[in-house]
Amino acid sequence: MSRKHWTQRIKEENAMLKEENERLRQEVEDWKDRYLRVLADFDNYRKAQEQRWKLAVDTANERLIRDLLVVLDHFEQALRAMENAQDVEAVRKGVEMIFRQLRDLLAREGLERVDGEGQFNPALHEALDVVERPDLPDGAIVEVLQPGYRLKGKLLRPARVRVNRKQEGGTDDG
Repeated sequence: MSRKHWTQRIKEENAMLKEENERLRQEVEDWKDRYLRVLADFDNYRKAQEQRWKLAVDTANERLIRDLLVVLDHFEQALRAMENAQDVEAVRKGVEMIFRQLRDLLAREGLERVDGEGQFNPALHEALDVVERPDLPDGAIVEVLQPGYRLKGKLLRPARVRVNRKQEGGTDDG
């Protein structure tokens, strides 16, 4: 093969490589463009989902607050009634009714009290004080200082309790 032939062949191969290079560069540009469009679409989708979620939360909050307004109205009526009340027992019963109304409303929303009796459970209780009572087992809850609550199974606030601790070196019948 002559030098001219090799030169021609190299030029042809070089042209083919340039064409292939241009084709691949264009393919990369196409993929990049697709990627950027998908990324923009996803960002738009994310923003739309955030808006839908915010609307759902706002709607749920609106319903709950509307229900709480009834309780608020009853508290205002009770406060006005207390100004000139002669019958303390009637006022107490009225406040108890409002308390039950609020408790029932919150229960319908999924709120439940954490049991404050039995043995101390660090997943449900927070020990604020320790006492020694020989008549109770070690770790027994002696008193609930502040109730705890769960909302739809999730702990919102642990019950704050006073817990029994057996005296070190004492006799334990259990």
